[in-house]
Amino acid sequence: MTENIDSEAPIVPREFTKEELAEIIEQHGKWLASKGAEGACADLRGAQLKGGVLMGAKLSQAQLEGAYLYGAYLKKADLEKANLRSANLRGANLRWTCLKNADLRGVNLARADLLHANLEGADLRDANLKMAEGITSAQLATAKTNDSEKSSI
Repeated sequence: MTENIDSEAPIVPREFTKEELAEIIEQHGKWLASKGAEGACADLRGAQLKGGVLMGAKLSQAQLEGAYLYGAYLKKADLEKANLRSANLRGANLRWTCLKNADLRGVNLARADLLHANLEGADLRDANLKMAEGITSAQLATAKTNDSEKSSI
């Protein structure tokens, strides 16, 4: 069901208006509901969404590689199987967010709030978890991590 997006292409910072972002999320919802027959997979690679409000957004399987989500409000968002590789989520609110099986390799989660976030199967290798809030050893036990991360919480 995942759309084939060129992973070799360089990540280019991109700005989106609220209207454009709403349309991308709407098309992604159609894509999910139709199992890829309609709409389009959200391609937000390199998106500049500092402080963006995406509370409850349904973005499972979305492409957010290299996105700048510093301080974004993603509470209760669905990011299951999303590609967030090398994204900047510093200070983001990820409370109750589903990150199940998400690719979070190299992501910056410094000072992010991960209270009750679902990290089952999430790939957190090489992620920056310094001063991340609300994260527990139990959450990390269900994720793929560097061994040092599990012992530092």
